[in-house]
Amino acid sequence: MDESLGIRLAEAADFDSLQAIFVRASLSNAGDRDVLLANPDALVLTPDRIAQRRTVVAVTDTGTIAGFASSGAITDDSVELDDLFVDPSMMRRGIGRRLVDAIAADARRRGLTEIVVTANPHADAFYRSAGFVELHQVSTEFGSGARMSLAVTRRRPA
Repeated sequence: MDESLGIRLAEAADFDSLQAIFVRASLSNAGDRDVLLANPDALVLTPDRIAQRRTVVAVTDTGTIAGFASSGAITDDSVELDDLFVDPSMMRRGIGRRLVDAIAADARRRGLTEIVVTANPHADAFYRSAGFVELHQVSTEFGSGARMSLAVTRRRPA
């Protein structure tokens, strides 16, 4: 895990970097590339979550944004993890996990007990390694995925 990373709230000035990471990370997965290229609207990020202060970014000590995560809808006890993207050049360094930890810390501060996500099949292993458990399978716009949950009131596996 890269300890020199900082986690902070995203700012409006970060939007272009987040859009670029979103596209690069989305297209880096060979299993999704063709369907995404055939549906370019799926590769457009909106700045709403930044304005709502629901996006956190991982920033290197040189100021480069390495990845981001956005939380979405909040229910009585859970928050939706809407976005989690790491620049492909920075993957497999613990950045995604640090971003999940930041969303989890915010959920705990809000008194919530879980994070829920609909996981792309290609990200399933990551989410499981981060402590998420599968609830059930769901249909998505481009196929199926696993509806997963992470309890944030107890410590996740290391």
